[in-house]
Amino acid sequence: MVLSPRYGEFVVHEKRVAHPDWHDSRRLEAHVGIPLRIGLRQQNLDALPDHLMSVSDPASSAYGEHWTHEKVVEAFAPSAGSHDTVRAWLMDAGFDENRLGVSYNKAWIEVQGATALEVEQLLNTEYRVFKHSHNGEEHVACHDYSLPVGVAEHVDFVTPTVQPNAKLVGSSMQRRQASISGRNLHSRALDARSNVSVNTGGSLAGCDTAVVPSCLRTLYNMTYTPNATDRNTFGIVSFYSNTYLQSDLDTFFGNFRLLLLVLRLRTIALDPSSDVGEDGWILEYAMTLVEPQPVQLLQVGNQQIGQFFSLNEWLDAVDGSYCTSEGGDDFTFDPQLPNPRPGGFTDHSCGTAKAPNVVSNSQAVDEHVYSDFYRQRQCNEFAKLGLMGVTVLYSAGNTGISGIQSGYCLDDNGSMNLNATNFNPAWPASCPWITAVGGTQVKANASAGDSPEEKSAVTNYLKVLTNKDPASLKHFNPKGRAYPDLSANANSFFDIANGSISIDSGTSGATPTVAAIITLVNDARISAGKKPVGFINPTIYSTAFASVFNDITDGTSQGCKGLQGDRTGGFQATQGWDPASGVGTPNLGKLIEKWLALP
Repeated sequence: MVLSPRYGEFVVHEKRVAHPDWHDSRRLEAHVGIPLRIGLRQQNLDALPDHLMSVSDPASSAYGEHWTHEKVVEAFAPSAGSHDTVRAWLMDAGFDENRLGVSYNKAWIEVQGATALEVEQLLNTEYRVFKHSHNGEEHVACHDYSLPVGVAEHVDFVTPTVQPNAKLVGSSMQRRQASISGRNLHSRALDARSNVSVNTGGSLAGCDTAVVPSCLRTLYNMTYTPNATDRNTFGIVSFYSNTYLQSDLDTFFGNFRLLLLVLRLRTIALDPSSDVGEDGWILEYAMTLVEPQPVQLLQVGNQQIGQFFSLNEWLDAVDGSYCTSEGGDDFTFDPQLPNPRPGGFTDHSCGTAKAPNVVSNSQAVDEHVYSDFYRQRQCNEFAKLGLMGVTVLYSAGNTGISGIQSGYCLDDNGSMNLNATNFNPAWPASCPWITAVGGTQVKANASAGDSPEEKSAVTNYLKVLTNKDPASLKHFNPKGRAYPDLSANANSFFDIANGSISIDSGTSGATPTVAAIITLVNDARISAGKKPVGFINPTIYSTAFASVFNDITDGTSQGCKGLQGDRTGGFQATQGWDPASGVGTPNLGKLIEKWLALP
């Protein structure tokens, strides 16, 4: 390949971060196919936060004036100059025009049928196979890669290159499944004859041992009945196949909500046959709390990828401009769909579903799993959904400062271990354009209706921390995104699983509870001729909304897990916002009143 001098000298674009558990074992064979994708630098992203805030801040004159999908695509698509430059560079490098695929919004360029040798020459790099020291797992990556100066200014990143865990389709390497969480895996199953106190009388008696729908209605003042169900939408994202039993839902509804025995779940790509995940108890509560509002299950996963976890798959389904070779997918982390290999899965939901007004995601991952470029591209997509009036909620995880489920913190090399003391943030909770939901629990002898105090700004909490525990500031980025934004009960949900009574815990339950509350707020606004609330963070942090949350002032989040138990300690709950419970737990009646007062 001979490149024209007009593109300039090669400069290193990205470098791989070395990890002590992975060693360079060999060079990748030259003939191996590389699914080469080049993410073009999008325009006007510096203005994206301002645009989002203008339609989301209750103090803005443009509050609620959400954008159409077409307007979003037009505003942020890469420039024609970027597209033309990268395309010309590829053709000058010897790639025939027929091998180049371009998204309709020109966000990505895909090279068909590229080999490792071709890409190595194009990017002035070398593909290596890295092997894990302990389990023998392998992945492909470059130590670094380079782009000509005249090309680099038009490119966000190239995949697969320096990202961790790249598994090439059709290779003998096994894809590593990302760690996921939202559910407390130490749930306990009970015999149906167990003596469990199930409260249905509108008080909180017994709710500290077994939470049922009436507990949540009492805690969060949920007396509103939906009226605009034909114009409102609510979606639950599921990352597994076959994750609930209709018979379990029917048993639960028969005890708590008879009307739901008649209603059925609106599903996308679902064939329920066995309960192998947590969707059963999530749906039992989500559907009960918003009855008679229909609920959509946005289910991703298929027989090819099984339980492999990808945050981008549901984004593909609701935004065609974000699909494989058309948006944020990175085959380092995301399954290759459609799969061109013999026997590969050929279906791909790409722009086939309209984004619901509220989307609840009970799963989360550790932030360090994904590359910076991948997270930024995805975070921008969340902002675009907010700009279009969609409320996106994610679980903040179950183990406080120590990851989403593991309980382990990070060392200075970015690795989880027992002695690590650097806080392990969750993703996408650390993206500022989603609403992160934390977890609380009902105390014994609790009562509802306590008056919350005026909420403090996040900076005030940092000031308190600086005075009381200044040493903790070195273990996290005090200038980063603060979360959770708000919380709800995450403990002791009474549910039916595989025909038996079960008690489950985790922010997997808190997240759909908050999503149900926002869905009911939307119903009230739609009934009044107004629009859905969209991105809610600017509103819930505003002074006008300080009185609508129950302030949580007791308890602490989990600290780093060490050889002698929790070490360093988590964040302490206090008056106002805190990183243990956010602004507190919601009061639906007050939220409706406040949101109806907005345009």
